Amino acid sequence: MSYLKLRLVTTGSLGNLEKVLHSDTSYELKINHLSAEHNIDRDHYEVEMCVSGFQTQDQVIMKLASEKEIRELTPLRR
Repeated sequence: MSYLKLRLVTTGSLGNLEKVLHSDTSYELKINHLSAEHNIDRDHYEVEMCVSGFQTQDQVIMKLASEKEIRELTPLRR
């Protein structure tokens, strides 16, 4: 099984963070690890997550990058 570790920066509202997490299930991804921290000064959430259940890493990155709630998306090395 392939795993992909990502760092996301989402817009500031908790509702937008929830939308991002629900979008993962619509893409049939499984979240294996999640850590989120609210940065009050910059009004965003910094999220690190590890996902599995995808065909290609590019497919996952392109789908998540198209979400309007995501400001930044960076693949991380494990």
